[in-house]
Amino acid sequence: MLKNILLLVLIMLGVAQMGFAQQPTTPEGPSTTATVVPEADSVLITVILKHQQDKNLPEIRRILEAQGFWDIFPPQDVRVVTWTLAMGLGHIITLQCPAGAVRRLNLALENGAWGAFDTEIYLTYDYQSVWQDYIERREDAKEDRN
Repeated sequence: MLKNILLLVLIMLGVAQMGFAQQPTTPEGPSTTATVVPEADSVLITVILKHQQDKNLPEIRRILEAQGFWDIFPPQDVRVVTWTLAMGLGHIITLQCPAGAVRRLNLALENGAWGAFDTEIYLTYDYQSVWQDYIERREDAKEDRN
């Protein structure tokens, strides 16, 4: 139960920070591309790569290298929005993905990460503007009551 609550809190923090993280960035590394995915044809996806407690870091690295994880993840047309490491949990990665690339993303995870990580994938959306609007309306309602 506590683990689920911690996971929920971490995801909420990641979503709250997405408003800042979604600014265009300069691509880095071999697996990113200069093409920015149009928002109308894309989805945000949060991937959690959970550490397998029976493996140490060198074992995980060997598996990832043997499976070519760093060559296939993220797929060419998928942009990393945020990549956070939560100690005791694993990697929390938010990706902007063209709707047509979801299958390629799934295959990259199945072919590259399985065996090294337990994977969880969630459709995600930026909640920050909704939250800010609610807080502003709530403050206005408090002022009206006084």
